[in-house]
Amino acid sequence: MILAPSSAWTPPDLEFLNRLPGLRFFSVLARIKNDTAAFTVPTLEDLALVTGSRLSVPAGIQPLIRNLILTDRPGINVSTHWPVLESFKLGTWRGTDLQFLRDASHLRSFHVEGRRHAGSLEGVESCESLEELSTVNYSIKDTEPLRNLRSLRELRLMAARPTASHGIIDISDLTEARIARLWISNAQNIQQLAALARISSLRELRLIDCRLTSEDQRLLDSLAPKVNVQLVNAR
Repeated sequence: MILAPSSAWTPPDLEFLNRLPGLRFFSVLARIKNDTAAFTVPTLEDLALVTGSRLSVPAGIQPLIRNLILTDRPGINVSTHWPVLESFKLGTWRGTDLQFLRDASHLRSFHVEGRRHAGSLEGVESCESLEELSTVNYSIKDTEPLRNLRSLRELRLMAARPTASHGIIDISDLTEARIARLWISNAQNIQQLAALARISSLRELRLIDCRLTSEDQRLLDSLAPKVNVQLVNAR
């Protein structure tokens, strides 16, 4: 079910969802102050709730949800509320770590858009099934939490200005993964760049507004032809 409010009608809340037996899919993009009823529908498998509400996620479990889209709000905890979640997109995020992902054992894809602020990736290290991770407008402290994510295939760490530069981006933290696509923007401290040669699965590398030494440039030039290297505004 896709809810499309208009200027003539916008529901004050979503309580009517509990009168729709067997509801599996629900999506809404509208200003709704009290949308918490959407978190009480046990049959939902896909939920997109872009309402701007800042009410806390209520206690309870939605045992079937596999795909989730939310804007930032209190009470988000994947393993507590959505134990089989596989894909999660989170917008207007204000937090400074990823502890709400801790023990999200089924999560395969996570995309978060910050508010041009800084923090860490702590919490993601226990997401052993994670294949895709994308952070936008979020400057990370370091890449150490990624060290044991062996299933990771796509990694995008995007901190476009005026977001502060990333902290330590250590490529050796990524060598246990199966990364095919790696995008990094606004990194001034990329370490162990030579470790890229040990990521045999790598096919695409994009570095945007990153500081690179002449030695870094030489290492990039020596990568196998199968790796598509794109440098944008390298300094």
